[in-house]
Amino acid sequence: MNTLLASEVPLRGRERELAVIREILEHGLRRGPAVLAVEGMPGIGKTRLLTEAAALARRLGYVPPGRPHGRDAWTHRPSAARTRGHGGDRPSGPHLVIVDDLHGTPGHVPNPARVPGPRGRPGGHPGVWLIAHRPGEAPPLIRPLLADPAARTERLILGPLAPADTHRLAHDLLGAPPARSLRPLIDDVEGHPRLLIDLLTGLREEGGVQLSGGEAELLTERLPARLAARVRNTLERYSPACRQLLCVAAILGDEVVYAELALMTRTSVSALLPTLEEVWATGVVRNIGTRAVFRSPLLRRLIAESVPASVRLALEQEAAALRSARRGQRHPAAVRPGPPATDRPARRAELSERQRSLVALVAEGLTNQQIASRLALSPHTVNYHLRNLFKHYGVSSRIDLLRATRGT
Repeated sequence: MNTLLASEVPLRGRERELAVIREILEHGLRRGPAVLAVEGMPGIGKTRLLTEAAALARRLGYVPPGRPHGRDAWTHRPSAARTRGHGGDRPSGPHLVIVDDLHGTPGHVPNPARVPGPRGRPGGHPGVWLIAHRPGEAPPLIRPLLADPAARTERLILGPLAPADTHRLAHDLLGAPPARSLRPLIDDVEGHPRLLIDLLTGLREEGGVQLSGGEAELLTERLPARLAARVRNTLERYSPACRQLLCVAAILGDEVVYAELALMTRTSVSALLPTLEEVWATGVVRNIGTRAVFRSPLLRRLIAESVPASVRLALEQEAAALRSARRGQRHPAAVRPGPPATDRPARRAELSERQRSLVALVAEGLTNQQIASRLALSPHTVNYHLRNLFKHYGVSSRIDLLRATRGT
């Protein structure tokens, strides 16, 4: 199959962000200093966006200055003005400093006080700074830059890609449009670029997709090893308490009540607050009322599967017992033994008309957005109904749901 390397894939769905970056760069050339903070969860595309920003800077006339700022600093070369330095002629004008992966490459972060000003002297005009960081981890070097009253400051928060952009990116990676069999898995990525790249690249490497009739068909339900490895490596960046809470929450389901998390960890919700703040900062879950909701069903599944199978089974049993006890405390008279396994086919008949319509549209290969439009619902409501169906049938993917509801 004709495919592209991830580094060669066009940037999709970031037109608004690129327009802001262009405006910031042009502001630095004509008006004065500026600071742009690009914030987003790991893998959401901060590095890819800054790579595009560097290419845009070249086109606008910024050029690399060489030492001491290395690969992360650029300066603008005016058409005429030049100044003399220790190394002879050198460009004058504002600098562009790009800071990315702050924890991984601290040696490439210049000191703001040492960045040359408009006349080549340290401590003058700070130029334009583009700084990428994770939620809740804004680097200290931003503070003195923001303290400059003359500097323009902007903040970009990178969210997930829209469904249409996600499918365009999938087409770029596969060299062909995804077939109906592959679309539900792509939708479960929920617009996370790095997850999508690792998913499709891994499926291609392991023979999990093939080109058929001009489309990329899914051949396996097994998730690629590189995708699991990516999630494990990302989890290692977080504190042990944060990892624990994410793993327990992932095993509990797509939506988790904070009270259940506290009971599972033998503590209280108030005692969990510091760790919950770190969990929210990862961007993996959203805080909705009394619940934590995973942004991506696929990411939740990968986090749960990062836990050894025996431990995962024990946690699932513990969670089931906990929920059963809580239901008994709330509604003692309503607790009844569950139906035997032989009664499961009868449960399929309990689907509502709305649920049957939703399953039929899933079978057509529609995205959540398209289903929402067809049924005159919000995408959030469609997600809610799908999660309930997944729990009802004990499945974790759209393909498994279609198999479980076959004949309904």
